[in-house]
Amino acid sequence: MAKEVLGHITCPHCQSDEATVHQAAGRNKAYYYRCYSDKTGGCGTIQISLAAGQKFIKDNMRPLNGIELKQAVEVAANDAAVNQEKAAKKAVGAENTDNSPSFFSKFFEDEK
Repeated sequence: MAKEVLGHITCPHCQSDEATVHQAAGRNKAYYYRCYSDKTGGCGTIQISLAAGQKFIKDNMRPLNGIELKQAVEVAANDAAVNQEKAAKKAVGAENTDNSPSFFSKFFEDEK
């Protein structure tokens, strides 16, 4: 799963304006960009950790507009929901997360 989208940048390799800027989770919190354009095929994930590369990304990053921000929020919410569901299934075992009544539930639940 990719980190949150912080902005866009024009890819210096293929000139796609659809590259997204992210921030690494490691100690240095370096910026990187992902170029996966539908038009050009993309260049992949580009991680430039040296100072000049970080300056290039910061200087050329465009903030998200209103629509892009809404889309990024929706993607993040969907990803969080999927990850939460996986964690819950892993913690208790997948057989206990389907919400169907168990065999013993008819003995322990109130009548309706």
